[in-house]
Amino acid sequence: MNETPEISKLPRWKALCYSLLPMLVLLGGLEGGARLLERARPPLPADYGMGFDDDSRVFMPAGVLRPVMTTRPQKEISFIPQRFPTPKPANSYRIFFLGESNVNYLQWNIEDLAERLSAEDPGGRRFELINMGGLAYGSHRLLRVAREIINYEPDLVLIYIGHNEFEEMEQQELAAPQRAAVQREVYRSAFMRLLRDTAANARIAWMRYRLSRAKLSPEVNYLATFGRDFSPEEIDRRMAEYKKNMGDMLALCQEHRVPVIMGVVATNLWKPDLLDKYKDARDEIARLYTAGDYQGGMALARKMLRTTSRHQASDAENEIIRDLAQEYGAALVDIEAAIAQAEPHGVTGETLFSDRCHVSEEGKTILVREYERATRRIAGLPGLTP
Repeated sequence: MNETPEISKLPRWKALCYSLLPMLVLLGGLEGGARLLERARPPLPADYGMGFDDDSRVFMPAGVLRPVMTTRPQKEISFIPQRFPTPKPANSYRIFFLGESNVNYLQWNIEDLAERLSAEDPGGRRFELINMGGLAYGSHRLLRVAREIINYEPDLVLIYIGHNEFEEMEQQELAAPQRAAVQREVYRSAFMRLLRDTAANARIAWMRYRLSRAKLSPEVNYLATFGRDFSPEEIDRRMAEYKKNMGDMLALCQEHRVPVIMGVVATNLWKPDLLDKYKDARDEIARLYTAGDYQGGMALARKMLRTTSRHQASDAENEIIRDLAQEYGAALVDIEAAIAQAEPHGVTGETLFSDRCHVSEEGKTILVREYERATRRIAGLPGLTP
């Protein structure tokens, strides 16, 4: 009677195959099961590198009969899903609005503005306004976005950037862009995606539990750099990088002969976002406003924002914006002054902000109106009526 040979008596290569077979069957089963599970529960979107790697793109080609560019699924975490034809239609005037969450949240306003400009153009041009507001993006990543959109035949670029510079520093450390290529390969496996999403959901649930226990304000942006106090050297270095990034954007547009409108950034001086260690300064700012000393309160708020860690723009960013607009001949709209003029006591943030850096609905109207005035001048449209 023939007996099955013992593993130890088999050739090494056969012994190795027999040893690995159960593990391969198990892994194949896990992979197949994970792929079946994804049919019912799609994997979480993942933007490997978080926009810091040089291969990052917001748009990808789509369509057959009429080629278009559409937002990549993984970029919908940070950007509004949009599509536009390529090449650009002959009678189109294409505008990209480059910025952070303040711009991202303007989508309805931007769509309305595009319709209004198209309706009032004497030449019958169709105005396309493409929202390039990236949630939590700062100038470092937005420069990469600018290098991408310059290839999509813009007629005008609008820029409103300044609130996320220090948040982006921390996000770059978390993103580890040098590992983006490896992550893309590893997560081709459905089973690895399942492990990744399970861990991510557990972390999110734990974070939500901790936040609910902390009883923090619903206005707080939990992605911000709360608790980290950057040194004066780090602050100065980041402002130098901000100036370089913004200058590179303007130089890029100038090279391609695309006009630019830059905005002086409005920030909340009524209730500035300062770390707990500066509680005495926060209390003094509030006391000055309560006493009716609005100029004194603003002066202290500006000083603290300029010299400390922050998740909102300061005079340092706005001075850079003004200097670069003059150097590169960009049109300048003073959003800070327009918001201040509409506030009861001239203090930005008293009534027209929803938190430390995001303008309210009325504030959005003012912001878009100021950009519209400059856009009409550059595009040759009739001016706004008072």
